[in-house]
Amino acid sequence: MIEYDAYLWGAAASAIGFAALWPISLWRRDASVVDLWWGPGFFAFVVAAMSARGAVPGGGEIGTQGLVALGLLALWSARMGWTLTARRVRALGEDPRYSALRASRSKGWWWKSLFVIFALQALLQGLLVAPTAATILADPTPTGALLLLGAAIALGGLALETIADAQLDAWAAARPEQLCTTGLRALARHPNYTGEIMFWSGMALIGIDAGILWAPTTPILLALLLALVSGKPMMEERLERHAAWTDYAAATPPFVPSLRALGAALRRRAGV
Repeated sequence: MIEYDAYLWGAAASAIGFAALWPISLWRRDASVVDLWWGPGFFAFVVAAMSARGAVPGGGEIGTQGLVALGLLALWSARMGWTLTARRVRALGEDPRYSALRASRSKGWWWKSLFVIFALQALLQGLLVAPTAATILADPTPTGALLLLGAAIALGGLALETIADAQLDAWAAARPEQLCTTGLRALARHPNYTGEIMFWSGMALIGIDAGILWAPTTPILLALLLALVSGKPMMEERLERHAAWTDYAAATPPFVPSLRALGAALRRRAGV
């Protein structure tokens, strides 16, 4: 299990990043800047924890499972950071999710936002990344089949969410007022969330292989958040304004494609 002091160093690195963005959000009147630290903050957490432990890649302190987890986390953090930063650059205003929070808590929002948005995301980041940090800092142990299986699932999830986000961004650039129902979104309404859950499920299997039996807490918590709190509910509240939404939502599952939809997609690709 991760050492207490190493976790505190990681949490401090995470919190510092969010705290630095808070005054920028006040200056810009845009709490969306919090998203800029979501991906990179995960990697900063584990780097700070590794520094506190004196662990370096290739130095013998990190086992094979930890090295694989570290590499996958680096890829995930870079992709998430790039995607969210690019969206912030293209956006003309505050993300509607944060605008709604601002409107509902307008009085004293300048200080409320520190806790409602920035501190809360720091807390969630620490909870979600803790099992991966523990995996990286675990004592080296022999590897098993779960390492390969977990890495394959994580890479598959990473590829899925990368393609899904790229398709959505391309659609939004060409048809900003239309509902995206093509590509992966012809199979599921939120394939990027499916890829995200897959990625962290793979990371959990790598953690279990390293002896971190509580590693599944990350995909479980993430799935609950995406399905019930900040993912699907908030996103679909915005999408419901489209005239095509009702029929699309009735025919398309939220996360896992139906066998019928998969079969139809394969037939279309085969030209049948």
